[in-house]
Amino acid sequence: MSCHFAFGQSSFKRAGDYYALQVGNELVTSYIFTEVSEFYEGKAWVNKGNLYGYIDTLGRSVTDFVYADVDRFVDGFAAVSRDTQDGDYGFVNHVGQEICTLKYSRVKSFENGFAAVQSDSNWTLIDTSGSEMMIPVFDYPPKVVSERFVIVVKASKWGVIDSENSEQYPFIYDLITADGLAYLANKKVYLGLL
Repeated sequence: MSCHFAFGQSSFKRAGDYYALQVGNELVTSYIFTEVSEFYEGKAWVNKGNLYGYIDTLGRSVTDFVYADVDRFVDGFAAVSRDTQDGDYGFVNHVGQEICTLKYSRVKSFENGFAAVQSDSNWTLIDTSGSEMMIPVFDYPPKVVSERFVIVVKASKWGVIDSENSEQYPFIYDLITADGLAYLANKKVYLGLL
């Protein structure tokens, strides 16, 4: 048996193809997990059979084992899917509650209180309650700089809106970087987003 991943006093021990959680010197689960992740924000995704769920550093289940695909926790949320064939993704919060319907074809991690999500081929943002912030009309995942500035691409042109969907800079730019450098007809323009 050897230690695989550790977090404080919690670590996974391996025996053959299975893992158990150990806290200090005590095994708190049996060897039931077929895959494990590192702990992020005090949670690890683990696999039992063909399905995934989350546990905390004491081995307590945070979610049921119902997910076909999972990701690590970032800013208190983790991306999950029950059916990867249909691309039905959404998020669970730090206590294991699904904050939105698992209906998105792709999702990005939460950042600055928002996550970019894709419906069909268009992107929008959801907030930490799972509410869509705007109609999904963007070509690429919106980049949240702050509540005041969200960089978006619509009809192949870049612009900046705020979290209320009000236009801050028009959709005329060829590119806008996260630090507010915009390109328009091979000229650089500093927008001052930081």
